[in-house]
Amino acid sequence: MYPTLTSMGITSIQDIEKFTLRFENNQDVLKIYYRREKGSLLPKSKKFKFGRSTKTVLTDGGQQTYQLVQEPSLIVLRAMEELETIVGKQHETKATKEDLINELIHLEKVVNSKITEIKLKIEEMD
Repeated sequence: MYPTLTSMGITSIQDIEKFTLRFENNQDVLKIYYRREKGSLLPKSKKFKFGRSTKTVLTDGGQQTYQLVQEPSLIVLRAMEELETIVGKQHETKATKEDLINELIHLEKVVNSKITEIKLKIEEMD
């Protein structure tokens, strides 16, 4: 019933709660969130990254001006269609202030962890 999601390895389709799509590092990042019982060992979300295809298009026929245009992957477009039929159009394409703050907090943790890891490697070199 959902061939694209199934081909992506998504099996708990009935547990999908919401999804987000953002553009990061020249890739579309699709994140799918699941409803999970408290204490469940299953992941609460899965992240998928899709590259974009680049093509050259003629922008002004009179002056022979060309421009590089990036297009999303067909797989991500099909996955979005299937996800919209599952959860409706309730997903947010705009990040809320709370989402951005949570993303920033997560990024700070990741960066601090990486800095600590690199410092330890430097100390081990002495």
